[in-house]
Amino acid sequence: MNATDAAIEPQPAAGRWRGLIVLLTLSHLTGTVGYVSVMAMAPLIRADLDLNATQIGSFMSVFYLALGVIAIPGGIFVDRAGVGKALTVSMVLLAAGAAGFALVGSYPPAVLASFVMGLGYGLVNPATAKGVLDGFRAQERATAMGVKQMGVPVGGLAAAGLAAGAASLSWRGVLWGIAVATVVLGIAWWLRSSRRKPRAAPAKGGSIANLRAVMGNRDLTAINVAGFFFNGAQQSLATYLTLFLRDVALATQPFASLCLGVAQVAGASGRVLWAVGSDRLAGGRRKGALVLMMSIAAAAAFVAALVGPGWPGFVLVGLAAAAGATVLAYAPMMHTACAEAAAPGQAGAAIGANLLATAVGGAICPLLFGALVDATGGYMAAWTATGLILAGGVAVIAAGLREGRGGVP
Repeated sequence: MNATDAAIEPQPAAGRWRGLIVLLTLSHLTGTVGYVSVMAMAPLIRADLDLNATQIGSFMSVFYLALGVIAIPGGIFVDRAGVGKALTVSMVLLAAGAAGFALVGSYPPAVLASFVMGLGYGLVNPATAKGVLDGFRAQERATAMGVKQMGVPVGGLAAAGLAAGAASLSWRGVLWGIAVATVVLGIAWWLRSSRRKPRAAPAKGGSIANLRAVMGNRDLTAINVAGFFFNGAQQSLATYLTLFLRDVALATQPFASLCLGVAQVAGASGRVLWAVGSDRLAGGRRKGALVLMMSIAAAAAFVAALVGPGWPGFVLVGLAAAAGATVLAYAPMMHTACAEAAAPGQAGAAIGANLLATAVGGAICPLLFGALVDATGGYMAAWTATGLILAGGVAVIAAGLREGRGGVP
């Protein structure tokens, strides 16, 4: 039987919050900063490699293609290899992708480098989620999940800062620096895993058996279906918010950008606040918090369908904040519920299956949103459909997710 990393639970609480959570958060930060930096530095890369806009956009498309490819096998690998070893492999792939992109002189190898980065990032979510499940008590898991996923917006902010300095440092130099930092983090995970005595994996059966068990889990099915809906709405919001404010509310570009920034900040804050509320106020239960937050998100989408010229600016800012604090903040809660609903030793496979479902939703729903805008000449139908999609996800969670399963009290 394969071995996994030693359990982290015996650590004192201070050790978990000072050591483990820092490494998990840095893993998200490092995974995010690479691919976001490529997109943030796109004008410089386009000029250097003589690319067109479609080729630039394909870097993100192939990154998400890699996420879909690695989602389920990556989750199974996390369960079999353990958190530390999986994140070591993840950092190696992320560093190889960043360094490879820094070396490219033409379009095809840049596509390959983007794919490699996607493979590396595809291991981050299941591995860090399993790290939280193994290392934190049920009453603090959602809080830990929210904290470690703060690495995503922080990584995005870091990428923006690096892109601002790329004109003097060169975009290749920025990617080399990211690659080196990623290697250092990979070494830290390797040292951590090598210091721990392995224990037998709690999961019985092989990888296929574990995957079948995950696919047959009613609670995980509900979470995955809801994740498809929720992430579809999230990506529609991220894609169209500023265009919607410009076209319908007749907002200026600075004000539309301000609303997007408010939504992102609210999303970053909401990741932690909803999680803390779930742990401290709901006794470690997730269902009620998910139903409440995504019901608010659905209501915000229905309100957005009514927006027109002349709406007060403070109302639009408040609407963006409400959407950000819910639609952009649901992931830690979903990942916690997903990991807790899985049988022991199957958390990685469960997160991987969830990531596949959310990736499909994120790819399909923005296209449907745009098609509705084009077909109707406005955003009312698109936002109404988004509200219905969110309401559908809420209904699935309310009816299909049972409390008192897995790690949930």
